[in-house]
Amino acid sequence: MTTQWVLRLPAEQLKSLSSLRLEKQIQASALDQEIWLRGSTLDENLTRTLRSIPDSELFNLEKDAQLIPTGRHVPLGYLPETEWLPLPEWLTVQLQAPALAGKTDDRISFELVRSQQNLKANVLLTTLVNLKKLVDCDSQIRLKPLQYAVDSQQRTIIRGTPLPSVEGSFFCEQKGIAVAAGWVWSPQVDVDVLQSLFKLNPGDVVLLHADQSREFIRADQFTPLTRSSVRLTLQRFDNTSSSDPV
Repeated sequence: MTTQWVLRLPAEQLKSLSSLRLEKQIQASALDQEIWLRGSTLDENLTRTLRSIPDSELFNLEKDAQLIPTGRHVPLGYLPETEWLPLPEWLTVQLQAPALAGKTDDRISFELVRSQQNLKANVLLTTLVNLKKLVDCDSQIRLKPLQYAVDSQQRTIIRGTPLPSVEGSFFCEQKGIAVAAGWVWSPQVDVDVLQSLFKLNPGDVVLLHADQSREFIRADQFTPLTRSSVRLTLQRFDNTSSSDPV
């Protein structure tokens, strides 16, 4: 049934949305410690799922953006003006892990050595500040093929081609193995061997730094690089900073 609906829930119920993570027709946003969802289709199964989310409130959305609690007739307010993203994309931003770095198997014995090959970089390690500058001035067409992930220190990895001209460290990735530009692993075993040794799933990336350190990034930490998703990421850090004790 076609019904414009809105759901409001407290931010601490974020993980309660896991059952909806594949619902691309639902849009999501966050504002003042609350999560807002909206959609245009509401059947019995979806209604049951929405009502099962703790501390949530379900509304009918009127044409003038007024919100009427389901089963009632008196408006309770208006839908806030905010940034909206498809729910799967929004959840990816919100659930990004607090750090890019992950443990790798120290028993994997190899090292990086200088390479004379000139390979095209397709991974960039930079900062969230540089990413903000990029999305403020770059066109959406150039951003569209790219993905990114951010850690708790606002270190940012951008993945895809063509990479933007942004200050940072460049890497050349093959099948999830991203080696620092200008370097190569030794002994030079096939990339499939490293992929197997690191137990990479599709979309995972391991960064091999020139100082011999390694960082692991899961596929689900990446999100499409759009202005809206970057603004949400910045908002998440601003909210974290404002809630920290002085």
